[in-house]
Amino acid sequence: MMPSAVDLPHQPWTLTPMGSESQRDPLIRFWLAAPIDQLQALWASPVGDATRQLIRQLTPTSPFTPEQLLTRDALNMRLQQQGIAAPDSIQLLLAVLLLSPPGLLRIANPSGSLPAWLLPAYQALYEQQAAVPVVAQPQAAPAAAPAGPDFGPFPATLAELATSRIQLNRMLGLANLYYIDPEDQEILQELQQLRRDLAAAIQRAPEAELETFWSGDIGERYWAVVRSGIQKEPLNPADQQLKQQVTLKLQPAQGGGFGTPGAINAFLVAMLLFEPGTMTVDGADHKLPAWLLAGYQDTFAKPLQAQA
Repeated sequence: MMPSAVDLPHQPWTLTPMGSESQRDPLIRFWLAAPIDQLQALWASPVGDATRQLIRQLTPTSPFTPEQLLTRDALNMRLQQQGIAAPDSIQLLLAVLLLSPPGLLRIANPSGSLPAWLLPAYQALYEQQAAVPVVAQPQAAPAAAPAGPDFGPFPATLAELATSRIQLNRMLGLANLYYIDPEDQEILQELQQLRRDLAAAIQRAPEAELETFWSGDIGERYWAVVRSGIQKEPLNPADQQLKQQVTLKLQPAQGGGFGTPGAINAFLVAMLLFEPGTMTVDGADHKLPAWLLAGYQDTFAKPLQAQA
């Protein structure tokens, strides 16, 4: 049997002009292939300068290719599973930073998790807000606090969500931020509100269109929210009512169950509210459509701790 061939470069690339968008993918591949004992030296070199410049160019509305989104999701999942202390986690982090706009990535306890050579750059890129010029004001009119990014209202329908790159990025960012630091109350509240808005959009969607949405970016973001573990948080009365509503929709004794109109919509909402491993489907192979079955089995059917 012939040995597998080494991946050959498709085209040469350079670091000049620095900050060119065409350098993003080559730099991601570079960091993933870099020797871990040389990361500090490389970060202090022009390679690190180019990486930081490309990160600074990212905003919550920055577009990414489908391949870049798959790469980012895979890197985030690997980091979640193995933790930041694993031997190769820093190079994975350097790669994922190139696909993570400031405001959509956060590391819990960075001063205790990151090496000293990376910490200042992380803090400057992801924790410090842009400086606001100080203007003299009357004492009776205190200066307003700097506002956070305005993402606008969450789309009312899945069709609108599918075309909203800023909200798709926000979904993934919030899911990852909560997974990393579930004690952050601001992130928790924002993710809980996003879950309500997403559930409403799912309930409005025609069941026949769900497969199309779940085969693209919406499906990837949805499973990230399910994987985040937010379901373990106490539900407010409105969310508790929603949980009861979709549960009844899935019970044959109440006139619902799989095979009835809206059951798949209800099941998608239910997985946002029940902890993974606490709600199972008997005969899932026959009751769930093929496009949903794999995600249910891999992401939801098992408790989160068993997935790590």
